[in-house]
Amino acid sequence: MQARIALSLLVPMLLGCAHSWASNTEGAVTVGVIPFGYSGSDTRWVAEKLMDFLSDRFEENSEYDLVDFDDLEDAFDDLGFDTDQFRYGVPPEMVSEAGSMTGSDMIIFGFVTPCMGETSQISWSISVVASENTISPAPINVQKNSESVSEAASAMVASVGIEVTSRAQDALNMADYHINTENWPMAIMSLKQAISTDPGLTDARLRLAEIYSRDEVDSLDKAGEIYTEILATDETNSQALEGMGEVELSREDYDRAREYFQTAIDANPDNAEAYMGLAKAFRSMGRTDEAVQNFEAALAQNPDNLQARYALGLLYVELEDYEKSIPHLLEVLDSRPDFSNLRLKLISAYTDLGQYGKAADQAEILLECQPDNSELVLYTARMEALAGRTSSAIDRLEGLIASTGNRQAYITLATIYRDIGNRGAMQNVFSRLKSAYPADPVANYMMGAFYYHSGTSKARVSDLVPENVPVWRSAISELQTAISYLNQVTGYRAERAQNMVSAASNAVSLCEEKIDRVERYSQ
Repeated sequence: MQARIALSLLVPMLLGCAHSWASNTEGAVTVGVIPFGYSGSDTRWVAEKLMDFLSDRFEENSEYDLVDFDDLEDAFDDLGFDTDQFRYGVPPEMVSEAGSMTGSDMIIFGFVTPCMGETSQISWSISVVASENTISPAPINVQKNSESVSEAASAMVASVGIEVTSRAQDALNMADYHINTENWPMAIMSLKQAISTDPGLTDARLRLAEIYSRDEVDSLDKAGEIYTEILATDETNSQALEGMGEVELSREDYDRAREYFQTAIDANPDNAEAYMGLAKAFRSMGRTDEAVQNFEAALAQNPDNLQARYALGLLYVELEDYEKSIPHLLEVLDSRPDFSNLRLKLISAYTDLGQYGKAADQAEILLECQPDNSELVLYTARMEALAGRTSSAIDRLEGLIASTGNRQAYITLATIYRDIGNRGAMQNVFSRLKSAYPADPVANYMMGAFYYHSGTSKARVSDLVPENVPVWRSAISELQTAISYLNQVTGYRAERAQNMVSAASNAVSLCEEKIDRVERYSQ
């Protein structure tokens, strides 16, 4: 199953303090502050002031809900930690446990060490409780006065969200890169890192589940676990419901898959993937007619339901009922002209109906959106050639050759000349291809194949009369040229090339025998 949705990155933070992780019902992030450790009288003063200022700043900030310190002390007592020992610092794993016991989303803790003069350094960390992940921002230097420590506390509170978000964002960016390069193990690792930094990243969880569902990864159980976790806290998450439908579809539990897809549509009528999944589930159960009726009924209730129309159009394409699919595809594209893959389906439908002119029209529309896409240029030229717009196709291909030297453009151009019977122009294109790519196996193969077919055609001339001797001599010349090209072919075409070399050699011998017999007979 292909990944279907792009990662939604974290919402930009107002004053650096918006959060995406799980929080209480009022939307605030629950945070606890542990007394900072210290190593002397001056650092003790800073640590105590810092504790007071941090508590005040978190209480003043509506983004946060401060955990009562007595509750934190009780949690540490229950863990067997002597709270009188806070001055020596706290093990990070114990911080996470205490945070979990108090229902905290995050715990702030650290240590104050002396520097030169009256300067102290605050080393601090953020424990993300749900993932047991610890983030340690850059230390802060302060003077031994209330103003300096107060400013440090304000800076720390303001940067908490930024620190968490920055780490998560870096991991998401790496995940996106690895997904684009289809490096699934690294993508999984990066997504896990982002989630461990910010457990509330639902989009990252969805993306991770989608990767697990891919055929190349084949970890359906892990995907199902992630979707189940999301639905445990948000039972109407349409993407997770649709994802579970895909998992059950892969497990061949089609009826259960149908239920998930239908629930996903009920939760979000704009979930196009859920409609497509529902269609697949019905088809897998042999209930295609019911799927069609389902979508037709949805459109009868709401003709503007583009998602149902999208699914119905593609369902008709799969059923090869192109006459019925085309109106639906056109209507969707009228509202969403950027749906390139859907337009390709439309072009294919027109082509299968033999409506090459309409197919070429749609290909040209598609190319207007991506004029520098070489593959689309080739595709459009092929559609134009089928539609009889030969001049336009040739001009388009020549333009691509001139701008990029695209090898496939040479081959497509030669094929067009072959189809219209202009063998001289075809030979010229192959010669240009050979000049542009002298060591290219495809160029050698195409040139060799051209001379081979031309030579063998002449070698078939059978009448043993003097008038045919020049034809056989020409055949020998072309076949020998073919052999010279074909012997240079490497790669997966090499075997076919050698088969042609063998056949060409036999044809040369046959032509020489014919010439010899005619010349002896003439004498």
